[in-house]
Amino acid sequence: MKYKSNSKAVMQAIKAAEKRTLTAIGVFAEGEAINRAPVDTGNLRGSITHRVEEDHVVIGTPTEYAPYVEKGTSGAKAQAFLGPAVEGNIGRIKQLASEMMKL
Repeated sequence: MKYKSNSKAVMQAIKAAEKRTLTAIGVFAEGEAINRAPVDTGNLRGSITHRVEEDHVVIGTPTEYAPYVEKGTSGAKAQAFLGPAVEGNIGRIKQLASEMMKL
């Protein structure tokens, strides 16, 4: 009897599942942030994106005023949209991760 390791194929399947999972979470959180973003001109809402990195996903916007909208200023109240998009959906994000990581 010969032993043949399939560890390489297993690791490839795990990495592929991780990428699919992070992508699904990114798409979901991006959509939530877009729905929660306040709209004046639509620039902020239209600039929200996500990107998958090796072991995490980043959701954000390159607009320079986004932090002021998210956190508020001395003259304007906070209109958080990024934080709540994730923090308000931890249960759904965990569910997505569980579903997507099934090999």
